Amino acid sequence: MATVNPAVSDYLIIGAVAMVVTTLCTPLVGALARKWGLVYEPNERSVHTAPIPHVGGIAMLIGCLAAFITAWSMDRFDSIFDGNTEPRGVVLCILIVFVIGLLDDVINLAPPMKVTGLVLAGLVLVYFGATMFYFRVPFYDVLILSGDWVPLVTVLWLLGLTQAINLIDGLDGLAAGIVAIGSTAFFLYANKLSTLDL
Repeated sequence: MATVNPAVSDYLIIGAVAMVVTTLCTPLVGALARKWGLVYEPNERSVHTAPIPHVGGIAMLIGCLAAFITAWSMDRFDSIFDGNTEPRGVVLCILIVFVIGLLDDVINLAPPMKVTGLVLAGLVLVYFGATMFYFRVPFYDVLILSGDWVPLVTVLWLLGLTQAINLIDGLDGLAAGIVAIGSTAFFLYANKLSTLDL
């Protein structure tokens, strides 16, 4: 049986599932957070004047896992899931990063502990083969990484992305908005790369 490659519309379905599930879960997570006292109190860095929930990552995790399950159930993505360890690595990495973020929200983890957890998440990606092995530099060329550099660059890439979001997240909903914009850009870029001969 011939393999059918996913179309752009298939990826849009996956994105829509993530968006809808996250949107539906957010009010519920917010209500539970207020009930359990998991809120950010106003401080000198924030602009809100009343306590707001700080565990919105739970809704984002549920949306992400729903999108993964949807993709797994669609036969067009069989080539990605069948006999491939990378999706498992990505899911485990997501869960590790989520736990780190949740613990940081609840008990305020020390920076070395957060970095250690993120390095562990990056090493999980490397172990399961979901790695950074080349870069396309705009207006230059493709840079292929040697095997020695792949683990380091993969971990540093994860650290850089997560900390960039963490450092700019001073407004309610800002992280989700920035990630939505960034992931859209990454998708368009990756979709373009998939049509090029590297």
